[in-house]
Amino acid sequence: MEQYFTSLSKRQTMLLLTSLAFGGSEAVSAFDHLDQSEEELLKHRAAALLQIPRDKRIPLLVQEIKRLVTQRRRQLASAEPRRLAALLKRERASIVEVVLNALPGDLAAAVRAEMGNPPPLKLQRDVKPEVLSIVRWKLEDALRSNAPQVGSFRFTDLMMMQQREILAVADRMGARVLATAIAGLPDEERNTFLGKLPPDQRTLAARAAEAGAARRLTDKDAKLVLEMHGATENPSLGLRSAGVQRIVRACYAQGAEFTQRFAERATGDMAKLVARWIREEKGKPVKGDGGRLDIVEQLERLAQKGIVDRPMRLPPPAKPPPPVLKPSTSSPSNAQSKVLVQPPTRKPTGNVSLPPNTQRPSSSRGNPANNQAGVGRQDPVAARAARRAGAASGAVPSLPREARPTDSQARQRVLRDGKPLDTVPPRRSTSPVQEIPRRKDPAARGSVGTNPHGRASPVVKGSGRGPGNNGSR
Repeated sequence: MEQYFTSLSKRQTMLLLTSLAFGGSEAVSAFDHLDQSEEELLKHRAAALLQIPRDKRIPLLVQEIKRLVTQRRRQLASAEPRRLAALLKRERASIVEVVLNALPGDLAAAVRAEMGNPPPLKLQRDVKPEVLSIVRWKLEDALRSNAPQVGSFRFTDLMMMQQREILAVADRMGARVLATAIAGLPDEERNTFLGKLPPDQRTLAARAAEAGAARRLTDKDAKLVLEMHGATENPSLGLRSAGVQRIVRACYAQGAEFTQRFAERATGDMAKLVARWIREEKGKPVKGDGGRLDIVEQLERLAQKGIVDRPMRLPPPAKPPPPVLKPSTSSPSNAQSKVLVQPPTRKPTGNVSLPPNTQRPSSSRGNPANNQAGVGRQDPVAARAARRAGAASGAVPSLPREARPTDSQARQRVLRDGKPLDTVPPRRSTSPVQEIPRRKDPAARGSVGTNPHGRASPVVKGSGRGPGNNGSR
């Protein structure tokens, strides 16, 4: 049924359906009162429909009429209650009651609430279906005129269109593709070619050939282009094939996945053309936008003629509100300042960093430059001694006075060869790890292997390792 209603507006489609469904072949003579181009087009489509047997033609026509009528009723049922109530406030009470009775229950209740819940009016008699159709028609026109502007077309809208609408786009694109080839034919052959086309395609091809006359091809090149699409044998199918080629090329520019989805939706002769040009255009480089802008332009022109419907765009999602600013009440002088709620800080992992107000242990006593600069660097000798004692090489945070270890606890933590030291000289450092004392000059000591305090050195064992001992080497 798609081929019988291609390039027809909704008005022309309904006129053709009702004429053939209720009047039969005798109603075709009523098309004589229309415009010449429209008369020729409707008579051509009526002749094609009359070739279908009557027992199959009538159900198809009635089914198409129901589809169009159902689509109109859905438009009214999907209207906003506020806009519908604004229109009905200017009407008489009887018209309001007739419309509310014809609407779905939920929509009618919402419209009554928007109008202030007027008391229901009891009608004297039932409204005829013909009158109700006229009221619905006028109400739909009023809603359409007051409706906000719908969105413009995009190339991806082809995926949501009916096949008859896509065929209309293909015919217009095919006429533009073959314009220079048709203009390059001799006059007699051109007239023969145009005479084999249906009325709608003939009008498109004639206008396109006239516009491309300045860039016409030679006779040989024109016939070669027409034979590539099979237009010499079947001009109508060849013109549509050229248009499908441009659509497939634009689909490849959109993406391979989009092309596959578009091919899956095609049926009948359209599916054969799409499959052919998908094989031909696969792997070819795409220049520019692939002709997508031209297709969108043709969709706009078809929408102006009422052949395709404009897409309805949903409003963009609302942006989240900005963060709430709260005035700071920490001090009276900063009452005007505002602070933002900061995210919670994460707990440190690994090496512990010191708070900004915590003093680092002064481990660089031997380097006055570091002390003057206030940099928490460790003295190389002290760092090496700490590594020998098994302590970490990083900076050690200072502990509060209550958490500092006692002397006995510090003695148990400082180990030498796996054994705790018995006596450790008291230190004022805040670190729980004691620094290993350096060796003194053996000449100033009383005996080798002892320190000035008379205790055994924690480094030197026995009396045979001192540098001043005869048995050191």
